[in-house]
Amino acid sequence: MKTWRFLPVLWLCLVPLVRAQEAPLGGFAFLRLSPSARVTALGETPATVADDDVTLFLLNPALLQPAQHRQLQVSYLNHVGDIRAGTIAYGWHRRGLGTLGLALRFLDWGAIDEADLEGNRNGTFRPIDLALTAGLGRAAGPSLHYGASLHLIHTTLADRRATALALDAGVRYELPEHLLTIGASLHHLGVTLQTLGTTPDRLPFDVRLGLRKRLRYLPLQLTLTAYDLPHFWQSPENQTWLGRLFYHLNFGAELGAGRSFQLRFGYSYRRHEMLKIRPRLDLAGFNAGFGLRLAGLYFDYAFSSWSSLGTLHHLTVQTRL
Repeated sequence: MKTWRFLPVLWLCLVPLVRAQEAPLGGFAFLRLSPSARVTALGETPATVADDDVTLFLLNPALLQPAQHRQLQVSYLNHVGDIRAGTIAYGWHRRGLGTLGLALRFLDWGAIDEADLEGNRNGTFRPIDLALTAGLGRAAGPSLHYGASLHLIHTTLADRRATALALDAGVRYELPEHLLTIGASLHHLGVTLQTLGTTPDRLPFDVRLGLRKRLRYLPLQLTLTAYDLPHFWQSPENQTWLGRLFYHLNFGAELGAGRSFQLRFGYSYRRHEMLKIRPRLDLAGFNAGFGLRLAGLYFDYAFSSWSSLGTLHHLTVQTRL
């Protein structure tokens, strides 16, 4: 009964934060980047894959679990142009408390020319985005898991700074008899402490729902994630209802050849529609990659087609300390 009395108070606290997410999106958009090669290959938003991959808690904190104890993961993303990004993540399990996850993400935009209004160059500057994340995942029973993460985000753009605090929360429910996992997560609900300009920078608030289905007689798991749900009705107006639905869905598949090798594929209809060049056959929105395990080391690689903009390459290494 006390819990129900607390809910209206919680709602009154959350409403201003949710409304704050409707400000223009600014220096925090980098939080949407995939944190690892495996995530990239699976379509960038698999919110229900739970195993010893510690970086997955950035997609849903309920994915933290004991198998990630002392797992260290380092990822590097070669983005388009001179843009580089990376993630370092570590997991720690403590009985009675749960599984802790720590991650540091960065995005380096490369050197950019600085010029005045008349076009005279005054040197260069290097925009940098950083996010430090701490998460905790716990089990509420054999099937139900929940978790939460806190982000400290900082952006530097020449002589300007932006800082924010954000919260993620998620749940995961296992149906082992059906080889099915259901997940839901809320991302980047928070407040901006410092902005780049006069207009407040908006955090990329998101709500996601996910499914993972493993096949009984084939080492294949399929993932389906619905994302960006708060903006479902703000999809392009020229889309059909089915197109609007697919605009918020990402698909992934992982095929295992034993425990040492996996093939992965992903597809984003939204990215395909945004980047494809008509009328040619265009692979924009298609991702692929593989995972390899050698002597206690995990190597993951993924590429993602961005049409004429180029191809993104993502590399991840994980080991247990």
